[in-house]
Parts: sequence; C-alpha cells; structure tokens
Amino acid sequence: MTEQPKFLRSSKAMPRQMTWWRRILFAIGLPIAYASLRLMWMTWRYRVYEDEGFAELERRHEPAVFALWHEGLLSCFWYAWRLLERGIGATFLISPSVDGDFGAQLLARFGSRAVRGSARRSGAAALRRLHRAICNDRQSPIITLDGSKGPRRYCKPGAIMVARMAGVPIVPIGFAARRAWRLPSWDRHLMPAPFTTIVIVVGEPYTVPRDMDEEALEVHRSDLEARVNASVKKAEAMVEAPTDTSVTKT
Repeated sequence: MTEQPKFLRSSKAMPRQMTWWRRILFAIGLPIAYASLRLMWMTWRYRVYEDEGFAELERRHEPAVFALWHEGLLSCFWYAWRLLERGIGATFLISPSVDGDFGAQLLARFGSRAVRGSARRSGAAALRRLHRAICNDRQSPIITLDGSKGPRRYCKPGAIMVARMAGVPIVPIGFAARRAWRLPSWDRHLMPAPFTTIVIVVGEPYTVPRDMDEEALEVHRSDLEARVNASVKKAEAMVEAPTDTSVTKT
C-alpha cells in the first residue's frame, strides 16, 4: 500500500498577504503615485460640460451612479477629485485583495472612501456593498461599464443593477483629449499628452425602473451604452479628437 503524503498542496492559490516588503512598497509608492497624479493634473487643461439635470441633482445633494468606459479612468480621477471638493461622495469599487489596499489608500489621500469588492469574483456581494454605500453613506459610485477585462465599450449590467437597487439615477460621462496616446491594452486606454486639453461631458441623468425582466434589462443596457458613447463623441467633437471605435472580443 502506497503511503499517502502528509501534506498536500492546495490547487487553490493562496491569497496575498501584507508582507513587510509590500508595506515598504506602499510607503514609497503611495506618495509617488499621489504626486504624479497631481503633477499630471497641473499640466492638463480641463473643460467640463455638465447637463443641467446633473446640476439639479447636485443642488438637491442626491447621490447617483456615474457610468463611463474603462479607457477614460485616468482622466476621470481628476473629475472625481473635483466632485469630492464639491461635496459629492465620489467613490470607486476597489478589489478586496491586499494589492487593492494600494488603490484604497490612494483614494483616501484625495478624501474618498473606497468600496471594497470584486465585480468579477463576487458580483452579488459587490452590488450589496455599493448599495449600502449609496443608501447609508450617500456615496456616488463611479463604475466602468466594460469592467476590468472588457470587451471594450460593451456595457455590462452592473451599473444598471446598482442604480435599480438603490433607486438613484445613472449619469453617463465621456472623455476626450486634444492630443493623446492610446495604450496597447484591451481598453486602448486614453493617455492625454502633457499640456493638452481634456474635455469631460457629463450627460443627462436618467432613472431605470425598479422592475424589469431580461428583455427590459437588455433595452436599458443598450441604451446606457449608447448614452455613454454619445457623451464620448460629443467630447471628441469639441477638441477635434479622432474617434477610436476599435473593439475587443471575449
């Protein structure tokens, strides 16, 4: 009879731990990341166009779900910071992993409280945390509709589900830069050139119904996708930026 090994290696990857060297990296990297963002913001010129409907939401101090494409995330950080200065609790969904602590601590330096969760690994739990952040803490989550893996510019239903659960409107946002590079990533991330102009178009808020079947959900998903694309095209037209319509496939 063959003797069984005393210890078997689990097929499941062990979660990363907050080791001493990771603490050192965080201590060094956080100030650098914070200073780098602030430096980039100083070189960029921003033009923001907000729909009157959003201005009315702000006057009433009502939370909302901000919806954008993943490619505009770098440009969005500045706008999120400005929202925080205006008293709007802009926040992001950050992975609950140890590596996600870096993003959460960076947000904290700008005065934002991250919502910890993973839409890919524990979608239902992430939705509940976002719902609590909206209803209990009056936070306004910023959600990348095409997620963290794509396909590019394909609207996933997460933002619609969150807005429906919390009973708050969705606000589409589009970004464009007069001069920029496209990174060779799945989302062709927009990297504005130094000293360029960035246009941010904040579209009209709209509310989805509490009750909807799969067919209605698809209608609203497609509608939100079109609204964000319209905001992007409007921003691109204002700075005469070329439209990049390439997509990725799963």
